[in-house]
Parts: sequence; structure tokens; C-alpha cells
Amino acid sequence: MKEIIKGITWLLGQGLDCNVFIIESKDEKLMIDSGLGGGVTSAFGTNVNSSKILNKVIIEKKIENIFLTHSHIDHVGGVLSLQDKYDFNIITSEIEAQHLETGDSAYIEPFLGSKCPPLKVSKKLKEGAILEVGDFSFEVLLTPGHTHGSCSLWESNKKILISGDTVFPQGSFGRTDLRTGNSKDLISSLNRLSKLEVKILLPGHMPPIISLSKSTTNSIKESLQNARIMLANY
Repeated sequence: MKEIIKGITWLLGQGLDCNVFIIESKDEKLMIDSGLGGGVTSAFGTNVNSSKILNKVIIEKKIENIFLTHSHIDHVGGVLSLQDKYDFNIITSEIEAQHLETGDSAYIEPFLGSKCPPLKVSKKLKEGAILEVGDFSFEVLLTPGHTHGSCSLWESNKKILISGDTVFPQGSFGRTDLRTGNSKDLISSLNRLSKLEVKILLPGHMPPIISLSKSTTNSIKESLQNARIMLANY
């Protein structure tokens, strides 16, 4: 685990596994995504090491609340494999909740069609909902494109964007060729995010961008430009 800034730690996603972030204050903690885990076999395989680390972190940090940016297996596999062991409060968008609660395996694990168990969602959020953890106040932004219910979290005071698989560093962005993916929606979402004054970008994959002295928005604008070129015919 690595501390990004005070109150936010990062578990690096290894291989195709996603990044996991933990937002915490003295009395509250919120985990963002849960990685692949070891409970569901997929085209990604399983990440037993990741599952062990996640299990340890949940115990040591006493994690009860987990926000899922979207429902793909590399983001939700951890909670799917551990849900019988712990009593989580799962939080996600209303749209993604539908797939998780019905165990929509073709949506969650679209590569091999492995059977995924249903996951109870405690809070189903709409655009503009606020998640507060200590002095962090994250606004839920619906950013469809990678999936139709994908979310990002925006902390306007601290200029922190948690982007899931919508936008990545180095001019990259989430794929749109899986079920409910939509290139026009993704470009629209990237355009929306490019207008934010982001200083800390916490993506679903690849290392975060941390620049407290200047904006990292140019990285998002580069992703937008690349998406407009690469997805023009889709």
C-alpha cells in the first residue's frame, strides 16, 4: 500500500487487476473498487495474491463501505469472492446495481461467461450524490461509455478525480467494445471530465497522476483528443 496524500492510500493493480483506493478519516473509511480477487475464474484468471492482500486490508482497516465504479470482474471480483465472509455495504450507480444484484454474468465477466453470484447493493446512487469521508466530499458523476452505468468521483475542493475505467493517464481511455459500451458516450464523458481542474487523477488502471502544484487536466484532454481520433468510426 502506498499513501498518495493524507487520507488516501493506493493498492497497485497488478497485470489486468484494477487499482484499489482507500479514502479514510479517523472514524470513516471507503474502499474504491475491489480488484479481481480469487473467487471467480475469468479470462483474466484469478489473483490469489490480490485476494489475500485485500482480505488483510479489509481486516486491518475495518472496511465496511465499498464503492464500485462499474461492474466488470477486475473491479468487483474481490467483493464477489469475499461477500460471504464480510458484511459489506456496497455502493454503486443505479444502473450498475441492476447487473450486480441479478448476477448478470455476461455483463460482469464478458470474456468466458463465468457464473458470477448476485451481490447485494446497499446504496444505489444517482448523478450528483455525495459521498463524505471525513473532510473529503466526493460528488458522483455518471460517466458512461466504458459501461452504461460507469461512475467517476469528483472532490472539487481538493481537485481529486477517481475515474474508474473512463480515463487513464498517458492519453489513454477505457474500451467501448464490451456490452453497453458506447464510443459516443465515452467521448462525451471525457469531454465533461476535461473541463474539471484536476490535480490528482486516480484511475482504475495505471499509476495515479499526482500534481498538487499544477493541473493534470491536460492528460485528460489528451485522452479526449485520442478518443475522438481512434473512435471516430465506432
